[in-house]
Amino acid sequence: MIAGLSLVAAYSGGIYAIQATSVANAMLLFATAPFMAAVLGWVVLREPVRPATWVAIAVAIAGIAIMVADKSGGVALKGSLAALGSAFGFAVFTVALRWGKSGEMLPSVFLSGLFGIIVTSGICLFLELPPVLSVRDGGIAMGMGVFQVGAGLILYTLGSRSLPAAELALLSLAEVLLGPLWVWLFIGETATLNTLTGGAVLLAAIAGNALSGKRRRPPPITSP
Repeated sequence: MIAGLSLVAAYSGGIYAIQATSVANAMLLFATAPFMAAVLGWVVLREPVRPATWVAIAVAIAGIAIMVADKSGGVALKGSLAALGSAFGFAVFTVALRWGKSGEMLPSVFLSGLFGIIVTSGICLFLELPPVLSVRDGGIAMGMGVFQVGAGLILYTLGSRSLPAAELALLSLAEVLLGPLWVWLFIGETATLNTLTGGAVLLAAIAGNALSGKRRRPPPITSP
């Protein structure tokens, strides 16, 4: 239940962030999820966090501060906050998977879809948006639901059985490296200087944390 609800938060924050701020800014803020997962995993699951990861967290916070420094507009700021909220939801999802790794956690992905129907239906009613999609939008939504979201989350859930929360979330950041490139190539959206500078700092923190780690067996989870 916790994993499913946290995924809804990740969905909702991610969609709003993409609409309210640049894709580059949103994708790079999504990259904070591994650091949030590291802290939550340490607090909730007693999974130890290496000193290098704490350093990376501090560097990442500095990078985020640079990225949002020129976002004085209310909409852009809300978009950045939504992206951080999405990252937090994904971090909670990751820790929940690790907590329940001894059981079967794949139903959490199915539950997130059910919860998503309820939440988004309420949003449509509140905003007076029609719940009917065009054939084109429906096809895109089905394709994303099956391949981009569904298949990815199933593989992610299976991987959670053997990887610590911080490392698991870190591996999900491959999309962040290419997200700004795709929107530049296909829709001509360019990133601001602050986004590029802060993003470089943030990605340096992620890469440094990854390169400083050792391949090891995940620590046992103790009941809180």
